[in-house]
Amino acid sequence: MSDIRIEVFSGDYSNSDAYNRVLGYIGQKAFVFGYGFSLDPNHTIIEQFQQSEAESFYQNSQKIWHFILTFSRRWRVDNLLYLGELISSYFKNDYQVLCGLDTLGKNPHLHFGVNAFSYNPYIPVQDHNRMKACMAHIQKELSLLYYLETITLQFQGKVK
Repeated sequence: MSDIRIEVFSGDYSNSDAYNRVLGYIGQKAFVFGYGFSLDPNHTIIEQFQQSEAESFYQNSQKIWHFILTFSRRWRVDNLLYLGELISSYFKNDYQVLCGLDTLGKNPHLHFGVNAFSYNPYIPVQDHNRMKACMAHIQKELSLLYYLETITLQFQGKVK
């Protein structure tokens, strides 16, 4: 059993409502934050994610990545927010990311929505291979930071 599990969901995120489903779900969490978008009253976060896709010089069937971090024991909220901030920072220089802390249920957990399209149109999309490498990097970094914990990665149904 792992102490911290990273799970990248394998659902269909290529259709027109992918941003609405993922970002709308994360936006309902107890604590929500992110990078790569503004709090512009004229454009929602969803519209800003869509704008990055529209302006990108790259094509990709997957519009957004949705993953969670779950924990085998209860963590303090401030520690979870720090961890959410840390993981979001891996994406913030090139990709929009929205993080939400879900406090319902037995143990709180973190949800992330990462735009597959950069807000810089010249940066390649976060395709399957790039995201898999990024998740492996995050797993390694978490293993160094939380060296007494077992960190597992489940990427679209496959445990690593």
